[in-house]
Formats: sequence, structure tokens, C-alpha cells
Amino acid sequence: MEQTHKKTKIEIRRAPNALKVILIVLILFSIAALVALRWVHNGITGEIQKIKDEAAAVEFANQQLTDKKEEVDSVQGIQDIAREELGLVDPDTILIDPHNVNPAETEP
Repeated sequence: MEQTHKKTKIEIRRAPNALKVILIVLILFSIAALVALRWVHNGITGEIQKIKDEAAAVEFANQQLTDKKEEVDSVQGIQDIAREELGLVDPDTILIDPHNVNPAETEP
């Protein structure tokens, strides 16, 4: 059996100018697309952080309301609110206001 070896000749041709222009335009378009995607990503990241901050504020307010509700649900809590916010007193309490005392009424 006889083996023959053929030499393969590789010829490199210069690319046409139109192909070069198309490649440059595609590269520039790709760079512009990457910059635009980065800009959009940064905007979305900022919005996500803003929403997380708002959610934390709402959670804090919700916890305060839950605490207030638990306070109001007790008898002592209702009495405290009536006394502090409405100025009411227990019927068995005698209220003495030193600013309203008339000296003529206190002397015998």
C-alpha cells in the first residue's frame, strides 16, 4: 500500500473594506449596548434599594402600630390613654389643680 502526502496550501486573503466597516460598526454597537445595559442595571439597582428602604420604613411603622394596638387592648392601656391624651380621671379620683385654687375659698 502506497501512501501519498499532499501538501495543503493555505492562502490568506485580505478582507474587503465593506466587511471591515461592518465589523467596526458591530463592535461599536455592542459597546453602546453594554453601556446602555449598565445604565439600566444601575437604575434598577437604585430603585430596588429605594423600595427596600420604603419597605423597612413601613415595617417599622407597622411594628409601632402593633405595639400601640397591644397597649390599647389592655385595661391599663385604655386608662393611660384616657388620662394622658384626653385628660380624664377615674371616677374615684379627686383632682386637685393648684392653678385653679381660689384663696378666698380655702380660708375658714
